[in-house]
Amino acid sequence: MRTFLCKADSKRPLMHWTMLKEDSYFEGPVPEGYRLCASPSKGYVILDVDRHDGKDGFENIPIKIIDELEQTFHYPTKNNGVHYWLRYSGSKPLGNKTSGQGYDLRTEKGYVCYYMNDDIRDNLHLIKETSPELNKFLETWFSYKD
Repeated sequence: MRTFLCKADSKRPLMHWTMLKEDSYFEGPVPEGYRLCASPSKGYVILDVDRHDGKDGFENIPIKIIDELEQTFHYPTKNNGVHYWLRYSGSKPLGNKTSGQGYDLRTEKGYVCYYMNDDIRDNLHLIKETSPELNKFLETWFSYKD
């Protein structure tokens, strides 16, 4: 994992965040005008479910999947969405992609705003491994097509 600062108004990182070494974490209080952002490590993904621009991603996710998502580390976003952190146990490579259905996936090649007041390291033990059913859902929407 990595955490770093972004400008609050644009969500743009202050530096090229991919240059940060794995397990690099911003320390201290977040300055005014900035947000803390996080990028998952390889093998972890973040399902970003949105509710804005006339779309509600929760309407497009099967109830069984939502039930499983509620068991992993998650937090609300500023637009009444949710970031669900997962340890991906599937075998297909997943991309840092949008679905057009109101949910997006962020891999180690992406990042999200971290809307919690605590340190991400304190929550790593809460991130659950994906089930075969959740893997199928993620792979349907976010795997690379042959």
